[in-house]
Amino acid sequence: MKLSQEEIFALVQSCATGNTESLKKFFEEFSEDIYNFPIRVFHLEEDDASEFFIYAYERLKSGKRFQTFVGKSGFKTWLYTVLRNMLIDWKRNKRELKIVSSVKVNADGVEYYSIENEPDLKSDLQKEAHFASSQFQSALSEIKIENRIIFKLAYIYYLNLNTEEIDYLLAKTGFSKDELQKQIISIRDSLSEKEIQVLESEDKIASIYMNILELKRQQEKEKPLVFDDNLPNYDKVQISIDKKYEQRRKLIEKKNKGNFITRTPYRVIAQLLRIPEGGVSISLQRVLEKIQKKIAKYEI
Repeated sequence: MKLSQEEIFALVQSCATGNTESLKKFFEEFSEDIYNFPIRVFHLEEDDASEFFIYAYERLKSGKRFQTFVGKSGFKTWLYTVLRNMLIDWKRNKRELKIVSSVKVNADGVEYYSIENEPDLKSDLQKEAHFASSQFQSALSEIKIENRIIFKLAYIYYLNLNTEEIDYLLAKTGFSKDELQKQIISIRDSLSEKEIQVLESEDKIASIYMNILELKRQQEKEKPLVFDDNLPNYDKVQISIDKKYEQRRKLIEKKNKGNFITRTPYRVIAQLLRIPEGGVSISLQRVLEKIQKKIAKYEI
């Protein structure tokens, strides 16, 4: 049931005191608004929106920011203003981190861009090989079932549901076994198209790298190349190399964020489980953190 303005005001006032139950209710009511705000207003991709949601959640959960709402403006106006300011801070922080981490110094004290001198980094989750590892499966089995279900649905292209998890989903959704099976098959069919795009992106990284090597060979041999302007050949080749590096950097950045893993859209999981999209985002983040900690313990 939609809250009245009076109920919203009372809820926000309670959140401002740090009341745990009120804050929980607030996120249940407005997590979808928080999650969709950067997608709708700033056209962020789902992965970035998910990352921002967690950033916003961590800054709202203390309740202090709610103290700035006094009812002079509409609640949504206040909320979107707060989210806009947080989004600006989040983007600024991301940019600063990127600048700090992208330039390194070699043994001779010379600065260099890591993308040009180091092999590609692996993302935290590496498709079937990682999902199939005994350590990963052991760590995942220790996660409580409601969060494990969200994780498995997110990566259902690679993972299978066990009997306990199927029974949980049947009870949660009210589907019959046949209906649930059709839902899972439908999700996997739609994800297979994304997997093709992922493979094409992987191939593109390799292709760009080969183009860079070829351009560098041309540069070293100083082959006469035909261009329409009057720039020296060497400079023109270097410009082409720089553009290729930038293309490759952007693709590898996406890969390292996990974008090359075929994942179920949050809205699909949210609709299936009848929970907010923001709740899916938070659960996935928490599960990933727990799995990484558990695997690290196994490796000690």
